[in-house]
This record gives sequence, C-alpha cells and structure tokens, in this order.
Amino acid sequence: MSFKTNKEQQLTLDDRFLQVDERTKKFVLSSWAKGFSEIIFPAINEERFSVLYSETKGSRPNNPVNAVVGSLILKELLRLTDDELLASILCDVRFQYALHTTSFKEQPFSDRTFSRFRERLYLYTLETGIDLLQEEMESMAEAFLNYLNIEPSMKRMDSVMVASNCKKMTRLEILYTCTANMIKAIHQADKTAVYKDLAHYLEAEDLNRTIYHRKNEDISARLQQVIDDATQLIAELGDDAFELPEYQLLRRVLMEQTEQDRTGKPIPKDKKSITPDSLQNPSDPDATFRRKAGKNHKGYVGNIIETFDEQGAIITGYDYDINSHSDSQFCKETISKLGHQDEAATLLADGAYASTGNHEQA
Repeated sequence: MSFKTNKEQQLTLDDRFLQVDERTKKFVLSSWAKGFSEIIFPAINEERFSVLYSETKGSRPNNPVNAVVGSLILKELLRLTDDELLASILCDVRFQYALHTTSFKEQPFSDRTFSRFRERLYLYTLETGIDLLQEEMESMAEAFLNYLNIEPSMKRMDSVMVASNCKKMTRLEILYTCTANMIKAIHQADKTAVYKDLAHYLEAEDLNRTIYHRKNEDISARLQQVIDDATQLIAELGDDAFELPEYQLLRRVLMEQTEQDRTGKPIPKDKKSITPDSLQNPSDPDATFRRKAGKNHKGYVGNIIETFDEQGAIITGYDYDINSHSDSQFCKETISKLGHQDEAATLLADGAYASTGNHEQA
C-alpha cells in the first residue's frame, strides 16, 4: 500500500454537504464539527505517518491518514467504540464535515480501517521505539490550546499507577509456570521429547499438587525442587530452544530468582535481593513491581502533563513506562522534551519529581 496525502486523493465534484438543507447546515456549523474541521483537522501532519506505507509507486493508495487520525481523536473525545465510530462516520454528516470527507463518493473507511492502522503503528513502535501517534498528539497540542483559548505557560505534571491485568503470583508460582510452559512448548513441538522425570508438568492437576495441596510441606523445599527441574531442563536443552519465548523467560526467571551456593548449585535468592524489575507473571513479562505511597503496585506507570489556566485545562503531553521508572526520570525527560521556551513557563509537580539535576536542567 503506497502513501498519498489527502490532497492527492481523487475526490468527486459533488460535495454532500452542499446538498443538505439549510436547517441541517445550521446545526452542523453550530456544533463541535465546525471547530474540529477548521482548527484540529488541518493541524494533523499526514507526512509523519508516511513511514508506515510502501514507497512503491502504482500500488493501492492508503486511506486518508488525516481522516483516520482525526477519527481516532473523535473516538476518544466522544468515548465511542470502533463500531460506533464507523457508524457515526457513515451516517452522521457532522463527522463527515469534521473529517473533510463530504466530497468522497463513498466514505473511505471499513470495519478494519482503524484496527489495521493501529497495527501499523504498533509494529513500527516495536521496530523503532517511536510512537508516531504520541508524537502527533503532542505536536498538535498548540492547536488544541488555541481552540480552547488556553494560555500555555502553566503546566502541571503527575503520574498514575496502571495495574497489570494479570494474577499476582508467588515466587514458587512464577518458577513453576515458566518451567511448565517450557515443557509444554517442547511437547507441542515434539511429543517424544519430554523427559520422563519432568512429564508431570504436563498434567492438569500438577500445578495444584505442587502449589496448594502440599502447603504443609516446607515451601523452600518445593521451591528448590522446581529450581532443580528448571536448571536440568535448561542444561539438557542447550541452545536448541534458544529462540522460544518460553526458553527466554525460563532463563530470565532463573537469573532473577536464584544464586549459586558454594558448590555452584542454584538456590533461591533472599527475597530482599530480588529487584523490582523481576518477572511478576509470565503472561505479562514487561510488568514490574513498585511500592508507592505505602502501597504495592504491579504493572506500569503513566505520566501526564496538563496545560491549564482560568479558561480550562487539557492534556498536552503523556508518557508510559514500566512502573519502576521514577517520577524524577519522567521530569528529566519532560524538561528535555519541552526544550527552550520563548516565554517563562511554570511546571508544577510534587516532591517526587524534584532533584538538583532537574532544577539545573530546567
């Protein structure tokens, strides 16, 4: 799919908005659609997203990127699902006017338009570490501020814990699950490859027997047994399973949860020496642990920058990271991102963001 800007898309001569009755026009022009069409939509930079598409000439052109990005903004502003958004665009002239699609013979959206665009964004972020949509939203901040007539000199910043949607697991559960997942992956690839003394990990009730039905037994003994099994499995597999994600997680959890005794045998680490960025649950490998304001948190952290004055307030910057990412580090990154200011600006934040280096940088 090749990239073309909306200006290069072929439009029809018949504009639907010119054909509606005067009463309908009046309602559209007095609604949110007029401000969005005249201020927000023109500020969308289509060229930023050209990297998502092929440079091959003659291939099928993309959907108008500014219309897709504008649609995603409307989806969040109006709290719509993808299906509701698509229905609104197809049936509501306000959406078509806001997105400059009234001249299209057929609306340039399908039931897969938004999911495919998000997929392109996601894959590009994985490849480059660059979130194009975040860059675009932050670059459009000035247009939003102008639209709402908000003075840009006052900003406030705060972070929010974002919980991971995964079960809280004990050390024993984490080690057991990673070991069982590795054995199941091997068994799925080759049903004759599982070692007899580890075959019990394939049984449906083995988890309950190991974790819950043996609570009267010393947990350290059960933990050591799973570590021994995992160590044996890694040693016997060698590099043959190196590319498997289950293998990578098993190696990671052994490095994080164990240390060697005097004989070189892996044994459980002291709990206090396990770092906050250790694996919390194999189903969400990126989630980390953090204790903040006296509470334990497992997951991620969002950092939000809001620009405000007496007229109102709007979010003009945001970031997202593992929750071991400190507020002070967010502050440093925000100051760098804001860069030199032509006029004095005030950034309000609580004490967790403060450091001598951050003050000097500001």
